Amino acid sequence: MFSILEDLDKKIIQSLSSGIYSYEDLAKTLKVTRGTIYRRIAKLEKNKLIEKRIMAIPNYSKLDLSAVFLGIDASYGQSEEIGKLVMNLPTVKGLWRTYGAHQIIAELICEKGCEGSAITNFHKALAGLNAEISHVAIGFDWIKFDISPY
Repeated sequence: MFSILEDLDKKIIQSLSSGIYSYEDLAKTLKVTRGTIYRRIAKLEKNKLIEKRIMAIPNYSKLDLSAVFLGIDASYGQSEEIGKLVMNLPTVKGLWRTYGAHQIIAELICEKGCEGSAITNFHKALAGLNAEISHVAIGFDWIKFDISPY
């Protein structure tokens, strides 16, 4: 149903993903009326294609934080169960179900120097499951961050 969005909807999603905009600002940027922007955003929200939130992208290096990315290997049907077990850990900020080398990619955010304990706590949450952390990468500075699909 939504595999083909209109070009304006894609531009709205792209604009909203790059920062905070008022309906008026979006209307000016995209050269349409404020009412058009309001109706399009309402439709995108109603159809659960977007979820509006106020966001900021922190500078991890200046905040002395590290991003820890974990590749989790598990059986095909376990990704939902793993998600339920780890999603409430305070360091877990992102979970992606994936195909390929891993079934789940997890993003943890912790203070620099605490990466080992964040990984250990994540590993403990997996206890009893046939799942293991097979790859670890620690990030310290964003090169690019863009959540827009367009």
